Amino acid sequence: MPTIDVLLAGMTVNTDQTRLGLATIALIRGRANILVDVGHYGRRALLEEALAQRNLSPDDIPYVVITHSHWDHAQNVDVFPNATFLIHPKELEYARAPRKGDWATPSYFNATLQGLRVKEAVEGTEIEPGVKIIETPGHTRGHISVVVDTPQGAAIVAADAFPDAHTVSRGQPYLIFWSDREAKASVRKMLGLANIIYPGHDRPFRIAGQATHYFGGATSIRVSAAFERGDSGVGVTISVEGVHQPWSHPEARDS
Repeated sequence: MPTIDVLLAGMTVNTDQTRLGLATIALIRGRANILVDVGHYGRRALLEEALAQRNLSPDDIPYVVITHSHWDHAQNVDVFPNATFLIHPKELEYARAPRKGDWATPSYFNATLQGLRVKEAVEGTEIEPGVKIIETPGHTRGHISVVVDTPQGAAIVAADAFPDAHTVSRGQPYLIFWSDREAKASVRKMLGLANIIYPGHDRPFRIAGQATHYFGGATSIRVSAAFERGDSGVGVTISVEGVHQPWSHPEARDS
């Protein structure tokens, strides 16, 4: 049966200057090596190192699922020369002309796929036995997730349709760019399919009722900043916030 290995852990770390955009990058190991999302340029070296630690190179990845077109999930497509990239046709269409105010979908996204093997993936697309695509729109127009029949039971590599454990109680992702209604429906759909979730910006967890139980160990991040010693004009403040405040694009709120 296929298994799921988190290559790079997802988490949400922001500053008042920038979003770091640390998305989960997961490797499904079955008959083939299937990568779900590729992260952004700032994680490229770490991604290649994570593959090397598993005696793999980018050449060994025949399938890459792009859950959606946001910059923190989809920039490193050029790293994988032998891959077929699976993405929903509605996501490709939307990315050609993102909504005004959609700061997460780069206008150059479709250009990054030029010259690559791209296959449209829709509800029920089976990559191999036990690994299939489900449509989970709302966070974006054509968001997709992957259901995997693992030895532990059905699991979903959910990406940003189910970004964190708080999504269980919140009932929706904390960022919605396309449709509040569809985003909530996608969460309900996933809760009906599996109780093991690999979220887009959190550690994997199991769901029991309204309770969530993390597994797979802790994650950590080291933050460093290079300042001149004694420079009193620079200050650093670190805060840890447990719950994200939901945000929806204005055009998503009534749809």
